[in-house]
Amino acid sequence: MSDTPVRTLAQVQHGIDRGWHTGAQVYASVHGQTRVDLAVGEARPGVPMTTSTIVEWASATKPIPSVAIGLLWQRGLLDLDDPVCLHIPEFAAAGKETVRIRHLLTHTGGLTSTITGIAPPEEMVADICAAPLADGWIPGTRNAYNSVALWIVAELVSRISGRSFSEFIRSEIFQPAGMHDCWIGMSADAYQAHRDRIAVIPGFGPSGTEAWVTWGRPTGGGHGPIAQLGHFYEALLNERLLSARTLEAMTARQVSDGWDEYLQETVDRGLGFMLGSSNPAHGYGTRASARTFGHGGRTWSLGFADPSEHVVVAVYWNGMADADTQARRLPDLLDALYDDLVLTERIDNDAHVAR
Repeated sequence: MSDTPVRTLAQVQHGIDRGWHTGAQVYASVHGQTRVDLAVGEARPGVPMTTSTIVEWASATKPIPSVAIGLLWQRGLLDLDDPVCLHIPEFAAAGKETVRIRHLLTHTGGLTSTITGIAPPEEMVADICAAPLADGWIPGTRNAYNSVALWIVAELVSRISGRSFSEFIRSEIFQPAGMHDCWIGMSADAYQAHRDRIAVIPGFGPSGTEAWVTWGRPTGGGHGPIAQLGHFYEALLNERLLSARTLEAMTARQVSDGWDEYLQETVDRGLGFMLGSSNPAHGYGTRASARTFGHGGRTWSLGFADPSEHVVVAVYWNGMADADTQARRLPDLLDALYDDLVLTERIDNDAHVAR
């Protein structure tokens, strides 16, 4: 990083002063070169936030199991238009035989579950397989954010690869991307070893608890320093995970300006990625190009890549926010961050010319 990201720091501090969050991590790179990597405030009462603090990504996790499907597709082990029941026969129960893998990644499958709390992965999968589709749902014709579908995505990864989901993610995604301090479902031993590094989100009871951090939920259980979520997007842009052709297919618009019945807003979606939103609380700011892809998590995390400028951004706030507050703090922070990126790029260019 060539200079202190003054505008970004000011926006984070503004949110601390307003009581929106107790701290934050912000990471950005341009062409794979780190430009911003900062930690501000507290991870939990009396404990400073550092760049190595382990934070919860929430639904910003979702592109990771989706990319795992992309890897299997790239290797010819599945087709996106395969019926899910081709690989998970019991999934065909209760009228779900027409749901295709593509529908899971585009939130057009209409899956349901009766489980509302923490449950083992095998119990979650069995429940979703036995459950009917949402009332009147015809797969592929409607659009509603469908978090439970990611449990079936993870089960597909496991059955088709012949490996556990967590093992596949760590060896095929986290290791090649340099995400060595990341987990989707930390082991109990790892939790005990790292518990002092784990942030606790004020007002969110499960945050930082062993039951929550060790729950390997593909819907939102990713934990690690937010900079390493940024490394995931860098690895995608640099073709260390998917080929350029596969990434282009996964970030092409599958749902364009579609009304999401759950989010109650129009969305653009690729295969596992959000491609922008009419709602500023879920977008990528005013400076990102139309090709930007990524995903947010609740109201406290965001990761994205803009291939037009080879920019990667990952942000975590240690604090929940209501929709109106997030619709202010997210675009304001991203505008400040882009201002800092422009400044550091100019300083580096000037230094290069001077040499």
